[in-house]
Amino acid sequence: MLTAEQAADVRARYDCYEAWRGKRNGIPVEEIPEWRPTNEETSALEVYEWHATPPERYFLYIKREGSATRGTAGTWMGDKLGDVVFGRAYRDNFGGTRVPVTVFGTNGVKYVGTYYQSAGDYARIRRAKAGPKRA
Repeated sequence: MLTAEQAADVRARYDCYEAWRGKRNGIPVEEIPEWRPTNEETSALEVYEWHATPPERYFLYIKREGSATRGTAGTWMGDKLGDVVFGRAYRDNFGGTRVPVTVFGTNGVKYVGTYYQSAGDYARIRRAKAGPKRA
């Protein structure tokens, strides 16, 4: 995990890069500045901020493990953000499959939300109003 100083450095470089990039996508590799944070640094920053200031709402990735009812929540690079308990899957109005999830964050906060199973490996979660921290 990053220290506060390392996190501040990566955050500053990330913010500078975002300002430099603006709304451009598909930047040629030779134009990307050397000081831009790597994917690993960006993921480590995400984990640091997840613990330092637990968010009210979040977008994360879900990895199902051997069990149909358990899994892991993480960053797009695979760093763990919490344990997941899956609810019963249902179909939305457009024919997609959604699954309610409870995420027990590594930051000590319980979250609830929706895993968009048929669309990808991601979920949108929000802080739970009350309840136990562990199942």
